[in-house]
Amino acid sequence: MGTILEQLRKIQMDQAISEQEDNPAGKDSGDGKPALRGIYRCRACGYIFNEELEGKPFSTLTECPVCHVSPGGFMQIR
Repeated sequence: MGTILEQLRKIQMDQAISEQEDNPAGKDSGDGKPALRGIYRCRACGYIFNEELEGKPFSTLTECPVCHVSPGGFMQIR
């Protein structure tokens, strides 16, 4: 059994993946704009940036809100 932080990261990751599967790629957001679909994980702290949940593209992120690492420290999950 992992630490509480590890468990929270897993829950957040599972939610992000589940939401991504509920709205598969290829569909737009209904307003003519392409839907925000990217999910990114901070390599340093595990924070998940989900474009759809945040309502903005990853390119607008200036740093991780948890550990303040630059966007270059993120890896794309989906």
